[in-house]
Amino acid sequence: MAVIRQRTQVFNQPVGVVRTNAGGEDIGRAISNVASRFQQIAFREAADKAEKKGIEIAEAIEEKKLRTINPETGKPEAFKAPKGFGRIASAAYQSVIDKRYEDSIGTELTVKAQEIALKYQFDPESYDQVMSDYIGQMANGAEGKYKTFVETTGAKFLALTKLNIQENVAKKARQNAADSILAGVSTSQDDVYSIARAGGFIARENEEVSEAQAIHDRELANAQNGVSSSLLKVGADQIASRQLKQSIALGAVEYLLSGTANKSERNAIDLAIRTRGNQMAGLPKGLQEEVKSLLQYVEPSNIEAVLRHSSVVSSDYNAVEQDQILQATTQAKGKAKQLELTLPNTIDTLFTTSSLNASDAFASDDDYSIQAGLNLTNDLYTNIQSKLNQRFLSDESYTRSERESDLKNARQNLLRPYLIQAAAEGNVEEFRIALISNNPEDMSKLSLKQRKFISEIYNTDFFDPNEDTGFAREVLSANINQIRQQRDRETLRFEVAQSVTEAATAAESGALRDEEFNSLIAKIRDSIGPNGLTADQGTSELNRLNKFRAFGEVTTFAARANSRSLNNLAAYVDSRGKREGMSPDVVAAGNRILETTDDVDAVVSKINGLRATVASEEAKAKEAIELRNNSIRILGGDGNANDKADRDIVQEMLDNKGIDLAQFDQLPETQRIAALSVMRSAPPQGLIDKLGQIESGLEVPNAEQYLDLFAVLSNTPTGTGTFISTLGDSIKNPQLLTDIHQIRLATGRSVNEIATTLFERQRDPKSKLNMDVVLGNMTPTAYAVDAIGDPIIAAELAPLVEYMALTGKSASQIDSVLSSTVNSKYAKSKYIADPRFPAGSIKRSRYSLEAVFPEEDDRTAFITAVESQLPSGYSLEPTVIVKGTTDIEVEDVKRVYLVPDESTAGLNYFSYFVDENKELRPLIIEQNGEPMWPTFDRDDIADHTARKAIAIDSALKEQDTEQKRKFLVREELENRANPNYVPKTYEDINRQLEE
Repeated sequence: MAVIRQRTQVFNQPVGVVRTNAGGEDIGRAISNVASRFQQIAFREAADKAEKKGIEIAEAIEEKKLRTINPETGKPEAFKAPKGFGRIASAAYQSVIDKRYEDSIGTELTVKAQEIALKYQFDPESYDQVMSDYIGQMANGAEGKYKTFVETTGAKFLALTKLNIQENVAKKARQNAADSILAGVSTSQDDVYSIARAGGFIARENEEVSEAQAIHDRELANAQNGVSSSLLKVGADQIASRQLKQSIALGAVEYLLSGTANKSERNAIDLAIRTRGNQMAGLPKGLQEEVKSLLQYVEPSNIEAVLRHSSVVSSDYNAVEQDQILQATTQAKGKAKQLELTLPNTIDTLFTTSSLNASDAFASDDDYSIQAGLNLTNDLYTNIQSKLNQRFLSDESYTRSERESDLKNARQNLLRPYLIQAAAEGNVEEFRIALISNNPEDMSKLSLKQRKFISEIYNTDFFDPNEDTGFAREVLSANINQIRQQRDRETLRFEVAQSVTEAATAAESGALRDEEFNSLIAKIRDSIGPNGLTADQGTSELNRLNKFRAFGEVTTFAARANSRSLNNLAAYVDSRGKREGMSPDVVAAGNRILETTDDVDAVVSKINGLRATVASEEAKAKEAIELRNNSIRILGGDGNANDKADRDIVQEMLDNKGIDLAQFDQLPETQRIAALSVMRSAPPQGLIDKLGQIESGLEVPNAEQYLDLFAVLSNTPTGTGTFISTLGDSIKNPQLLTDIHQIRLATGRSVNEIATTLFERQRDPKSKLNMDVVLGNMTPTAYAVDAIGDPIIAAELAPLVEYMALTGKSASQIDSVLSSTVNSKYAKSKYIADPRFPAGSIKRSRYSLEAVFPEEDDRTAFITAVESQLPSGYSLEPTVIVKGTTDIEVEDVKRVYLVPDESTAGLNYFSYFVDENKELRPLIIEQNGEPMWPTFDRDDIADHTARKAIAIDSALKEQDTEQKRKFLVREELENRANPNYVPKTYEDINRQLEE
């Protein structure tokens, strides 16, 4: 809508005229003449100034006042010259105002036209109506030339701009028409591709053109109309045709490839496309006609694209075919393997297997049974070739010509059953010619299986075209009846062999009933004759069945026997029942076996195989029992930190419970307490490995967590004021880890950064000089001896001295750490007397009760067990506490000390007592008339450790169960996203956990 700003104004000011009267007429005229000249000059100057002032004032008027019409005058608000303007200034002012008014109107029309045109860019009538209304509102209130100017200028502007919109509408309509034609071509490309994939590029009966061709012709006609009407560029119709033809060709290729039987036919299609139909002999007749329909759409511009597409699609079919051949081969191998296991390992047996493979391959409806059978037979030939090559290398009398002859004989024996089966399909003469020529043109009358056989046989090793074609002619020279008679004989042999194989499998497991066995024996005997099995073949099948029935006796015996009994059975059978000293059950089983079969070697081999299996299972059971006992021992606190086997067991226990040491702090408190109890028995190997990596300066994720565990396990409180390390000697440099931990707590630096710094510091040449200064040029061992006074302990702690000296520790710091280490590892113990006097004291021992039983409940249970077994008058604690006094000895009760002994398997404590002379003597007592020296070990608290193991294991299982519950709940939530899923209840999940 036009911006018309109106305001009512009243002007009622009179114009005043000032006149001057001259005094004398003469003087007046004289003065007037002179004044007139000056007046003219002054007027011109005043006029110039007035014009300039009028222009400047007019140019300074605000834009909005130019278009604001005064309702009284019908003129723009700015038209009235300012007060005091003369004629010249007013004229200049009005001229500029008029020009600016016209420019302002033109500008407003242009801007508004652009605004309205954007809204109605393709609707000229709506544009005309809205713009006309706007122009009318602009002229509203104007009079005279201003009204006329607005109306005239607006009409011209409207006409021009409406014409532009009308031209845009026409252009858009043409563009839409062109786009519609091109869109139709694009959509039709997808349509004809899909139609061609379904065979729609081939014209059906009573159709002049195919469905795809009809769409092509329709879209081509549309494109040609577009070109003739100049909607499309010249040549656009030919481009559309090429695009449609290429889409049809691509879909047609996929259709043709989907109907091929093998890779050879797919290659033949490619050759036909590349030669534009000049070489199509390798294709079946039906496929040739379909390829001709495809070639209508193959042009020089698209032939490479079509061949590329064919190659991609063929590769998919080839891959699928290869997978299916592999699957069929695997299934055939399973059958063949089952047969091979029941046959003797001879070359004649391999020929039999090949015959049965051929029968199975041609009898099967599987698309890839021929390829699978030939693959298996090729493996048989490779086996025969290997056996003959081994004989040639090891037997000097076996000549090269004999080997070549045997290989040829083997190839032909493997080939014969396939030739018979293929020829029995019919068209024997055509099959013979096609086999020898391997020319696709000769295969037009052959069955699909015959074509597949010829295609694949040339890829095997057991058919040599140069040497075996004559043999093939000979086999195929018989008439169809003779060939089918041979085929039927092979089929019967296959059926008998399959029956025996199935029965042998049942017999080996002891599941073949007598009536089934007798029925099959009769069937085999009835099959022997001119049109069935030879006598040798019948005997071979009977022996095979009897052998596996004997295997069944072995299986039945093995089900309740141990490895030793099986070993005795093998010896008895191998001696043909002559071995004496065997148990009755071995003799009875052996006699039944010998009555069933004469193939003793095969039976003995079977027994030995079962014996090895049973022995392996016995060993596994023994290991499982040992693992269970060791787990109970470790859970009870009797682990050995220095034994890697124990550390591995602990690691496995934690892994099985779902405990990740890297996330140890996130476990519930009950699980942390239980896990720490196990780790104090023996540290897990995973923790030791991570700590070792930290010692070596390697980057370890979550290193802080592992170091926290080290700090806990290396400072285990005993309840007696002594802190000991339960890590034993499993850590190479515990002081290094202690330093890392302390520096980390003090500085907040990362464990990996501190470890790297300390590791590199030890390798710094300056560190060696510093060590010499700190140790007074003594060796670390000599320094330790000097500080401790015990050479054995000093040798053990020498690496500690060396590390501390290399990392800049002072002598006083080293002495302090040595002292605390001795106090921890060789703590003074109230109940122990160590005659080795470690660190110069009989009360110190590496095997103090605090070290061996770091957990107070274990230590208390052990002391109680010892006290309960000591004879009357002897005690570990022969004192009583008297109020107000110190402990006093109980009269007539002798103090007993425990002396550690490592000479046995596991730690033992011998009992000693202090006699009247304050000497330490063995506590020898009499029991049942025999002297006895009481000794004690962890077995004395077996009940306590068992109860504790159960409690710890239960706590660890809570963590495992919780982890499984979280997994099942997460799985349940994921399953519920499936609308067809039947949700489980919480009780269902708990029941699943229990199961």
